[in-house]
Amino acid sequence: MCDNRTMAREISTRVELGARIAEAREALGMTQSELANSLGIERSILAKMENGSRKVSATELVELASALRRPLDWFVVESPSAVVSRRRSSTAEFAELDSTLERVSRDVERLVERGLLNVAPRPSFETPRSINEAIALAARIRRELDQISGPLLDLQTACESLGLLAFSIFLGFGAGDAVYAEVGPGGVAIINGSTDPGRRRFSLAHELGHHVIGDAYEGTDSGSETEHLLNAAAVHLLMPGDSVRQAWQGLEQRYGPRLRALALAVEYRVSWSAACGQLRNLGLISYQNLEELIEVEPQKWEFLELGMGWEAELEPPAVPRGYARQVIDGYRLGRLTDTKTVELLHGTLDERELPPREPPSEAEVIEMIRPGR
Repeated sequence: MCDNRTMAREISTRVELGARIAEAREALGMTQSELANSLGIERSILAKMENGSRKVSATELVELASALRRPLDWFVVESPSAVVSRRRSSTAEFAELDSTLERVSRDVERLVERGLLNVAPRPSFETPRSINEAIALAARIRRELDQISGPLLDLQTACESLGLLAFSIFLGFGAGDAVYAEVGPGGVAIINGSTDPGRRRFSLAHELGHHVIGDAYEGTDSGSETEHLLNAAAVHLLMPGDSVRQAWQGLEQRYGPRLRALALAVEYRVSWSAACGQLRNLGLISYQNLEELIEVEPQKWEFLELGMGWEAELEPPAVPRGYARQVIDGYRLGRLTDTKTVELLHGTLDERELPPREPPSEAEVIEMIRPGR
């Protein structure tokens, strides 16, 4: 059972390998001297490795991979082109997210190439150029999902139905919120599971916007007009105006503005600030109301008074359900090793929890041993 078969081009020259080493080192903010010291070698030796004038032994490559926190095959197989483009336009803030995006994207690409993963095709919508177009984009996505109104729950599964595989992984605070890249027929989004649940959902809704308009790289410029409009689309995707207005009016006889806002935040599974901001966008509260509401975070007693509890989505680690099912299928058929299966599932299972294998059929055996596989 070989888990590293891929149609991606292999890195075969010393210069290419050296460039990968330098790239990984720079992504971690390390100097040549710092990396050389951690490896117990002279800086001049590392410099020759990076410029391609010295061969890197297998043992040295293993040590480099460990020191640079990259999987071994990252150094010897070319990355998906979309990931490379995103990485080159990125910033230091996104280094950990980018590294995770690359690893997951490479796995997804290989699974697709080996026939172990089917990804839904990505819909293609126009890039919004105004707030009204951003709202229209949110409505169009809703129609595509056949969920015109109400809370959009289980956003991860909804995204998967549109070809976006979203992975929530704990990356630590300060590592950024999310990144996206087109991969194969669909796309991959990495959500930083360290952020709070409402923020995770908003980040994924935002990356879904990039996915459906085919804009994978502009997200590194948080101040761009497209980014602002995709933020607006994300808010309206999670809290569509007509539904929110109706829900707001329905609560008017029972609660004051603060508890009504909190009830909607819980029902639509968005952050407190996002809920209050959308209420202001819809003209349901004033700017003064907005400032007063967001000044004080929701208190535990308020949830008790409402009789509502927060249901968190995208709790890390979280992988798409359809993706997980297909990975398990590949494992059962003997196409994936125990170790690789656990790696692909990102800690949602360990090796002791894997299901029993099923003996492959005669046709599957023939396919597995077919030349070129």
